[in-house]
Amino acid sequence: MRNVISAEWMKLKRNRIFAVCSLLTLFAAAFMVFKDLVIVESPIEDYRVWLPTVYLVVGSLLSIMSGFIVTFLMQREYEDRTINNVLTAPTSRFRFLLGKLAIWFIWYTGTLIGVVIIYTIGGWLIYPDTFGATGTKTLVTTLFKYCFLAFVAALPLLPVSVLQRKLFYPTIMAALAFTGIQMFALNIPFNFARLMPWSAVVVQSLVELSFKDDLLTLGSIFLTGIIGFVAAYWLFKRQDL
Repeated sequence: MRNVISAEWMKLKRNRIFAVCSLLTLFAAAFMVFKDLVIVESPIEDYRVWLPTVYLVVGSLLSIMSGFIVTFLMQREYEDRTINNVLTAPTSRFRFLLGKLAIWFIWYTGTLIGVVIIYTIGGWLIYPDTFGATGTKTLVTTLFKYCFLAFVAALPLLPVSVLQRKLFYPTIMAALAFTGIQMFALNIPFNFARLMPWSAVVVQSLVELSFKDDLLTLGSIFLTGIIGFVAAYWLFKRQDL
């Protein structure tokens, strides 16, 4: 597995898509902090009201950029026909997909850590008297929970990327759809929002839930993630290259 990830990492050295997606995400986060700190005359007074906006913005940015990352990881292999060379070597299709997933997760985590640092600094600057250690802990724990659940719920992007082959847009369109559901999750009736995995991410992270609703939201998210990866492997295994 280490060899598969190392091979994927070597491929990235000749392409800037990962760096561009990371920089765009970090720049957007920095601009949001700058806006609240300098441009807006009267920022939100209570940081606890400010934080949910942070979660939704970061989750949306990472979701959209994930569409580009997954598209690049898979579509480029089909377009350049390097996938045939890779799979003729002693690399199973399962390990191939797992390698793509690992690289996506590494990019996602690294970018998320950068965003968390930016918003933590922003919280201290915008709310110097109230943010403190409590605000930092709330921001870090909730943002990591929100984004990692969103990553699991985004795993259906993998089977879409397998089906799209040389096309460019289907995975990106799917990522935009997932992002839209996340953004409007709090406007969706609760009984539906807790069952749809992408809105369940928001409900699980931002709403106080009963034990039953807690299980429903987490079950929806992780079941979707498992089905997404299994479907990607099944479709990829049956695919005639």
